[in-house]
Amino acid sequence: MARLVFEDNGIGIAHEHLEKIYDMFFRATEEAEGSGLGLYIVKQTVDKIKGKIQIFSPGKGMGLRVMVEIPNLTPPAGQS
Repeated sequence: MARLVFEDNGIGIAHEHLEKIYDMFFRATEEAEGSGLGLYIVKQTVDKIKGKIQIFSPGKGMGLRVMVEIPNLTPPAGQS
């Protein structure tokens, strides 16, 4: 498995929006540009490879932490 962690000290996400962040076209703020497709596409892709994505934000104005886990899809030696 590979684990990727991204952190920033940006605008964060309010707690009431965290459950919707993977919805297509959802935007938690008007403070930033975007179509609301980014996290939707990432979530769909990670799910297809049986990985995990988690997003943590202490609250609006307090940054963000994204953790993506990608499983090792290489078959064990001797198997195909």
